[in-house]
Amino acid sequence: MRKTKRVLAQFTFFDRTGIQKLLEKQAEKGWLLEKISSYGWKFRRIEPQKINYAVTYFPEASMFDPEPTENQKSFWELCEHTGWKLAGYNAQLQIFYNERENPVPIETDPETELETIEKSAKKSFLVSYYILTACAVLQITLGLWQFSTDPVEYLSRNSSLFSALCWTVLTAMCLMEILGYFSWRKKARKAIEETGSFTATKGYRNIQLAFMWIILAIFAVFLLSIEPKFALIAVLSSVVIALMASAVWGFSNLLKKLKVSANANRIATIITIIVLSFGVTGFLLITLLNKAMDAGWFDKEAAYTYEYKGMKWNVYDDELPLKIEDMIEIDYDGYSTSWYGDESFIMSKHNAYQRPRMDDLAQPDLQYTMVKVKVPFLYNFAHRQMLKDFPHNYGVTYEEYEWFERAVEIDASEWGAEYAYQIYVGDTAQEKYLLCYNDCIIELRPDLDMELTTQVKANVGKVFG
Repeated sequence: MRKTKRVLAQFTFFDRTGIQKLLEKQAEKGWLLEKISSYGWKFRRIEPQKINYAVTYFPEASMFDPEPTENQKSFWELCEHTGWKLAGYNAQLQIFYNERENPVPIETDPETELETIEKSAKKSFLVSYYILTACAVLQITLGLWQFSTDPVEYLSRNSSLFSALCWTVLTAMCLMEILGYFSWRKKARKAIEETGSFTATKGYRNIQLAFMWIILAIFAVFLLSIEPKFALIAVLSSVVIALMASAVWGFSNLLKKLKVSANANRIATIITIIVLSFGVTGFLLITLLNKAMDAGWFDKEAAYTYEYKGMKWNVYDDELPLKIEDMIEIDYDGYSTSWYGDESFIMSKHNAYQRPRMDDLAQPDLQYTMVKVKVPFLYNFAHRQMLKDFPHNYGVTYEEYEWFERAVEIDASEWGAEYAYQIYVGDTAQEKYLLCYNDCIIELRPDLDMELTTQVKANVGKVFG
């Protein structure tokens, strides 16, 4: 039978009531709190019994203090005289236990107790959540900017979607903690003014744990959605970040053991975070990526290579939805076919290239972009966005230039499509087409020398329609 156990006590900082209830239930099960820290709470086995707990806050305390302050020690001695023994403390949080049946409460003045919690919250709890919320909102803002730049590309990347989900969940968790605190404080202040009583705190431990599990689940699904070698890079990167966090706290605890002052410890810890964030972490990740690049993880595997005019050229053999052979009859087998892009669980965007060898450029080539919409209600959105970006005018919004492109709707039935558009420059039609089928949109750029007969267009429709 084990004599100790550790628990990751995910509690709201000010949830005095919830913490006391948990600890008293643990005592009834035969576990007494022995130590608390940022890594978890340690319990030791005892005979099951009813023990009273009291959670108090000491605003003067800091997580960087090398040892308890004199005022803090005096407070502990005062509590001990009334039967309250120190179970553990971490920064401002102080937890005491009392084995008497009806002990005299440590806190007897609700207004003073509320002020103590307010001062402690301003010093640590609120500051940390403000910073975390700001970071999360910044990441969401960057994601929204990327979405506004190229929505289809954004929605086609699982990494973008999973990142947006994680930061949104984290923002919700932070706001829940912050707004929950201010809501409770308002009620507590009102209760003191009206009845002179202390309002029991209300934490969100189960919701917090649910948020954490959701973030972990999102990360796990993301790892399963990408190639194993890239999942390995993501896992190793996460390990590096976790090791960095452990190194920071380990260094801070070492300074505390060496009796370094709280201010010096705080400054040294901040410098350590900056150095590790921009130095060690960057070095390790760059080294990791370089190793992956040297190993050819990011290189597309070529079917074979050949030399032309003293240079080596790769020939690829990717499967393409549409090939030149599907459009016209051709007797040439030296094509290099390349298919690359991004795919998420709601949309995909791929670029396709079919090019002849450099020593036979007289053969026609083909290139197109294919967007496949997996969620039907997003189809019209993707259609509008692709049509908007179809003319490549580099941000110019007026037609004063000779090279200005515009999309003109053409007969879609020839292509077997629902909608079809062609690029015009002035009154001159260009060989650039946007073809909209049931669940995919194709931006087609065939060879200029390829004659697009009615049969060729019908052949394209057979593939996509």
